[in-house]
Amino acid sequence: MSYRGLFAGLTTIDIQYFVDRFPGSNQKIKTNPPDILVGGPATNAAIAFSLLNGEANLFSVTGSNAFSQFVNLDFIKNNINHLDLADSAECEPVLASVITSTNNGDRNVFTNHPASVTSTVQVFKLFEALNPHILLLDGYYPEFVLEIAHIAKERRIPVVLDCGSWKSQYNQLLPTADVVICSADFFPPGCENENNVVEFLHDNYGIRKLAISRGEKSLIYFSGGRRGEIPVEQIEIIDSLGAGDFLHGAFCYYWLTCGNNFIKALEHAVKLATFTCMYKGTRSWMNKFISMNKVEK
Repeated sequence: MSYRGLFAGLTTIDIQYFVDRFPGSNQKIKTNPPDILVGGPATNAAIAFSLLNGEANLFSVTGSNAFSQFVNLDFIKNNINHLDLADSAECEPVLASVITSTNNGDRNVFTNHPASVTSTVQVFKLFEALNPHILLLDGYYPEFVLEIAHIAKERRIPVVLDCGSWKSQYNQLLPTADVVICSADFFPPGCENENNVVEFLHDNYGIRKLAISRGEKSLIYFSGGRRGEIPVEQIEIIDSLGAGDFLHGAFCYYWLTCGNNFIKALEHAVKLATFTCMYKGTRSWMNKFISMNKVEK
């Protein structure tokens, strides 16, 4: 069965350099030509879901610019049904310069905030026509995603919230969430550690299914008052770019295929995310994953 997964949020252009060491102040380092990739939290999540499911739906802002054809070709190649929330108007892309260490996969990222977008896109009609089985939001473009989240909540469509770093719009998005997956860097106001985050989300927003990903460390989850950990296989990390995003997309797929079993979905998603770290960039792992029969239908 093919599921209708909807992912809404950020699309970026990632320009990734690999270096033996990070440059110091006022230093220039010569490298091999960079990889230019289509990225962004919601976008990469949609890519993972599509790999497992056969297709995915993405609402994001791409607009018309020098990268438009490149982005559209990536979507076509990866079976992403894309709706441009900018309605194809001229729009500056969100660029990310990624410097990745060839020694251990560590990276530095420089990027810009996306600009607010005004368009004639009628989100309600598009959402109604799609009628997704699950919705993932990364918190970007609140002028659109707040409406999407409330529609999903009213229709009892599961809402998964990707919480990478605190954004003020989470105050309005969190009440709609059924599942929250946080990074280790997600600290709402007044929170200083993982226990603070758990208490904040439970006490203020009633979040009962929560996971915190911690890179190569075990993933922590909380469900119905139960705390647990899912170990992460210790591998040689080549590149972890996008791994957290792929975790979220895979979770959405496995949530649907595992009968809404939160822990099983996380276990499968952790394995996929770990696998992606053994390959450079955000696309080279995909054919390897398929060829090694790791797609679990």
